[in-house]
Amino acid sequence: MNKYLDLASIQETVPETLKDHYALLKHHAQECVECGSCMKNCPFGVDIIGKMMEAVELFGC
Repeated sequence: MNKYLDLASIQETVPETLKDHYALLKHHAQECVECGSCMKNCPFGVDIIGKMMEAVELFGC
């Protein structure tokens, strides 16, 4: 998911092919329940919940 989000963020508009690849993922960002366990476990301090929200906004699911 992060790979597709990063690729989409460098484009002016999200290419349909990228949306298609994201759609084929087994799980999508909208499944995030914002429990925060990923944030506690991330050794890099990434705002994972923020990234999930961003992906939902960009890809619609």
